[in-house]
Order: sequence, then structure tokens, then C-alpha cells
Amino acid sequence: MGKRRWSKVWLYAFTAFIIIWPLYQIIHMTHEKTEKPNATKLLYQVALFQMEMLGSFLHDAGQSGNTGELNELKQVLYSANFAHEHLVMAMGEDQLTYLPSLNQLLQFIIRLQIGGQRPLKPDEAQTLQEASKQFAEMYNAYEKMLSSGNEIVGSQNSRLMQADKAILELIKKRLLTP
Repeated sequence: MGKRRWSKVWLYAFTAFIIIWPLYQIIHMTHEKTEKPNATKLLYQVALFQMEMLGSFLHDAGQSGNTGELNELKQVLYSANFAHEHLVMAMGEDQLTYLPSLNQLLQFIIRLQIGGQRPLKPDEAQTLQEASKQFAEMYNAYEKMLSSGNEIVGSQNSRLMQADKAILELIKKRLLTP
């Protein structure tokens, strides 16, 4: 009878293992904490992508032949400004600066297009080329703006403010001259 008793114990132990192990796995899987992505970091990545696209379109705008070719730049500029403003709202104005130059640049392009589709004047194309050069500095700062701890790097925010100011002055100067 000793042999029979051990075989029943092993049978019960094996049956318990077959029932308990899957239950343990299911419970562990449902309670497992997955790391959620940081929404601010994701928003920063979207804004950075928009800024990268803006830099590309702004670079190409300097070689545009007429105002009709600036439509895509206008759309990308609006999207980049929108993404950046939302990033500022998420991070806080005390951490990240608004970029009024983006809005001024948008106004400049709208002003160029008010007269309909016409050839760009040399000084208008020159303004777009200069804005593109200034924007390269802005993008460089933007690219390094978020630390590994998902915090705004103050020195990069200062660089961003300086580049924004340079573009703003360029566009305001151009808007004020007839």
C-alpha cells in the first residue's frame, strides 16, 4: 500500500500544479505594471518633428519662384507653432518659452500671398533665406532642449529665446519696410 499512497500524492501534486500554475500566470500578467510612456516626452518628439519639417520647408522657401509655392510652408509653420504652444502648456511657461517668431513668420507669408500668386521679389526671397539660417540655430537648440530626465535644459531654452528674438527682429523689420 505504500507504493499506492505515493502515487496518489504525486497525482494530487501534479494536478494541483497543472491548475495553480496557469492561474498564477494569469494573475501575474493582469497585475504586471507596464511602464507608460511619458506624455510630455511624446509631445516633445512631435514638436521636434514639426520643427524639423519646418526647417526643411523654410530652407526650400528661399528658392521659391512665387508666393503660391509657400502654401506648404504656411501649413507646416502653423503645425509647428501649434505643437510648440501645446508643449509650452504642458511644460509650463516658466520652463519653456513661447516662440512668437513662428506666428510673425506666418503673418509674413500670409502678407506675401495676399496679392495672389505672384513672383517673389528678391528681397522677400532673401528674407526667407535669412529666416532659414536663423531657424537652423533655433532647431539646434530645440533638438537638445529635453534632458534625459524629461526636463527642459535652461541653457537650451535661452538659446531658443535668442534665436526666436533674431527671427522676430528680422521679420518685424521686413514687415515694417514697404
